[in-house]
Amino acid sequence: MATDEESSLWLGELRVQIFDPRKESPSTSSGDASDTPSTAGRSQTFVSYGVRAETSLPHFSRSYMVTRKRFQDFVFLRNALVKDFPACTIPPLPDKHRIGYLTGDRFSPEFIQRRSMELQLFLERVCRHPTLQRAKIVQQFLESSEWHIDMHSYSGQSMGVSAGPHVQALPPPAHHGLLESMGDVFINAFARVRRPDPKFVAVRSELEEQEDRNLQLERVLLRNRTHVSDLSTDYHDMGHAFEQLAVLESGMAGGLQRVGAAMKSMAELETRFTSQVTDDLLTLVHAKQAFMQSHKALLKQRDAKQLDFEGLTDYLHTAVTERERLTGLSDAEGISEPGAVRGTGLRGYVRSTMDRMWGVDEEQARIERLQRLDGRISELQEAVQTAHTHAQAFNEHAELEHRVFELGRQHEDHQMLRLYVEGQVALQEQGLALWDELLKSLETPSHATDSDRSVEPAPPTSASV
Repeated sequence: MATDEESSLWLGELRVQIFDPRKESPSTSSGDASDTPSTAGRSQTFVSYGVRAETSLPHFSRSYMVTRKRFQDFVFLRNALVKDFPACTIPPLPDKHRIGYLTGDRFSPEFIQRRSMELQLFLERVCRHPTLQRAKIVQQFLESSEWHIDMHSYSGQSMGVSAGPHVQALPPPAHHGLLESMGDVFINAFARVRRPDPKFVAVRSELEEQEDRNLQLERVLLRNRTHVSDLSTDYHDMGHAFEQLAVLESGMAGGLQRVGAAMKSMAELETRFTSQVTDDLLTLVHAKQAFMQSHKALLKQRDAKQLDFEGLTDYLHTAVTERERLTGLSDAEGISEPGAVRGTGLRGYVRSTMDRMWGVDEEQARIERLQRLDGRISELQEAVQTAHTHAQAFNEHAELEHRVFELGRQHEDHQMLRLYVEGQVALQEQGLALWDELLKSLETPSHATDSDRSVEPAPPTSASV
């Protein structure tokens, strides 16, 4: 449950529902523009999804909205959110390049059902986020009747978020050149934070444990589906055996055939319910795994900010140390240690030798180098302060993102448990109804066997009287 402080992050509620997925083409979608406002006139055959939304957020123009979207629209929405909110955990979308596209089976009912469930989960995660639910691009996605025009008019600049008391603004990122950015990425990929924050160490450890439990749950579900498949096969084989036995036992043929039919019906029931529930659970498990990877990517950004701060601090310390060394070389009579201005080591020796060959005044070189170090130290001090501000702000934002992530994860875990329990209850109820009906049919007097009727006493005749 969310605390009062966490609940205050939300200005209202935004509920969404994916419904009525349908296969469309430009000829069918252009017939009713009001029904499919954002899908007309694009691509060939595709699947459109109805999107229904209800909200109490004040920045929406109405509280109830219905529109239709295709998968490309969801991709555009996510890309816009990634660009506008780089410091937020953006939920992932289902992978488009999956086996359904390779086999040409992307229009099958099973594929469309799984895709609808994954898109539903994506929108729920976006609309549950206290910052993303107020994004203007989300409002346009749900409200606009001309979404394809809005996409073309989207400039790529940040559309921002509607005003709210708890919108936390991060410092603007520093602009670097391409080579410098590539170098930073390369270096940070192999560097580690020297002074890790214990809070984020615990968060990362918790995420790794959740991933392990998620993988274990996936293995259990797959193993359970295999066991249920074996059980269904046994039910079917037993039903077939009862039907064969009815051929041999003509006096009990009716009852044996009904038992055999009930066994086969139970086999179909087990297969249908287990496959449906297991496939739905596996879809949720995979979506949860992908969501955790997105959240871990945010934590990597936080580590990169910390690495920037630590690297700049090292540069500042090196520059200050060098300035102190150069300051200590001079006495009242000039340079006390000739050849030491350029530093120690092979590089310093070579540069000092070159200075002597060119007749460079060491005292003048020392003064010029001190002046350059003073300017560099001043720039580094400012850069260190800026990096520290960025790192602190990103830490606070990452903590908030993790709290929101945990609330969403708990909600999805409850959803998975409810899905499993409801599936098992429905299976047991239908199975119980099947066996009750069989018992009633076997206990009905009108179903007495032919052998029972043959032993009944014959009515008396006139001769016997």
